[in-house]
Amino acid sequence: MKVQYVLFALLIIMFALLAGCSNGVPIPEVTASEIDVTVVSPQSPEELTPCDLLVVHFLDVGDGDAILLVQGDYSMLIDGGAPDMGTKVFQYLRSEGIANLNYLVATHPFADHVGGLPDVLRRMSVSNVLLPMIYHDTTAYNSFLRAVEDSGAEVIAPFAGEKFTLGTANITILAPNPTDEWEHRANYSIVLHVVFGQTSFLLMGDAMREVEANLLNSEVTLSADVLKVARHGASSASTRGFLDAVNPSIAVISTGQGGDFLSTEVIRRLEDVPAHVFRTDLHGNIIITSDGIRLGVTIEREGR
Repeated sequence: MKVQYVLFALLIIMFALLAGCSNGVPIPEVTASEIDVTVVSPQSPEELTPCDLLVVHFLDVGDGDAILLVQGDYSMLIDGGAPDMGTKVFQYLRSEGIANLNYLVATHPFADHVGGLPDVLRRMSVSNVLLPMIYHDTTAYNSFLRAVEDSGAEVIAPFAGEKFTLGTANITILAPNPTDEWEHRANYSIVLHVVFGQTSFLLMGDAMREVEANLLNSEVTLSADVLKVARHGASSASTRGFLDAVNPSIAVISTGQGGDFLSTEVIRRLEDVPAHVFRTDLHGNIIITSDGIRLGVTIEREGR
């Protein structure tokens, strides 16, 4: 079954290209004014991680975040959901053929983001762990820190302006800043801007309106084709001015059934951009694929 949505002309589903590496054969030029959002069964790792694509998986972990980025042989996991989601996240990584992670990012120390990461750290090789310079004295965060220490991974506390690569994807840290003094720990979230070819993703963690205001007052590039909406769609983030600056074509909200945080006002703001909104509570796992020019979306199930 397919559901068609009108989006930008540069967007077209990449599903036909997800058959593995092409040994240098160029990707065919395609022009279209529609994107096919395809409801599919899980596919093999070879179909999901071809050589010349960036594949971003937004996992359905309820009111939490777990995002897997794969570019060629390189992979990064951003957050891991709540503690009861750890096994699910690990099994998903294994089902995608991920044997080790180049990067594991804990955007901030809340349980719905770091709770599942100890399962990954204890069962999979991780080269680098990125975390913000903020402590939270909870069972979930202390368990995460112990797992990081036991893993032997290099620990990095990145600040705004730092850059690194994931294969041929370029990643810039937009927040936090070393001078930040926030009352709410969520505002120390690691915010990442990912550029792959001519396409881009802005991954906001749980950063709220105060961080958005700082970013708007800075000289950083905020525009992105895909926005991972902060704080599970809560009204404490995603201000109208910020969304206008990002101007995403696609917005992804990670939220559970019933959406404890989800705000109908935020949904309206996103639709006014206009952005097409995908939600894990409605669509399950959401996979966005880029060939550097076009984007495609594959969803686990059709939203109600």
